[in-house]
Amino acid sequence: MNKPFQYGVVYYLQTYLLPSSPNFKDMKRVLICLAILTIGVLGVQAQDQVAAATPEYITGKWNITVKGTPNGDVTLPARFEIKEGVLKGYFMEPEAKEEKKMDTVYLNEGVFNMAFTIMSYDVTITMNKKDDDNASGSLMGMFDVVAVRVKEEKEAAKQ
Repeated sequence: MNKPFQYGVVYYLQTYLLPSSPNFKDMKRVLICLAILTIGVLGVQAQDQVAAATPEYITGKWNITVKGTPNGDVTLPARFEIKEGVLKGYFMEPEAKEEKKMDTVYLNEGVFNMAFTIMSYDVTITMNKKDDDNASGSLMGMFDVVAVRVKEEKEAAKQ
């Protein structure tokens, strides 16, 4: 006769590895406890993750600071908006007085990617959401980037 769970882990342990073990029930309890513990740890890790970023998250004004460049830390004021369902980005060069449009801005699996030309260099920035007003990432995979949302005067007065 076929036994239930004939090819399960418990059956395998009972039949082949522990045929003469008088404490098989204790081993079964240990395995069940380990399984419950593993599921619990995975559940806690899933709760600790920040909610996935959406295009609406990044809309508004941001100060993007690139740390450790040869010219020191550089802050780029940036603005993001959704126009006709498409995410668009604008930035200001350190010595410029007007905004320039970013070549590409898109969200891929919760990571914001943007590319633009600044000071004759084509650069890319990737950023991950940290919380509602902060993001972090890298420029070209070489320099750390920290982005902080610029609070409007109305919003700052409320807080």
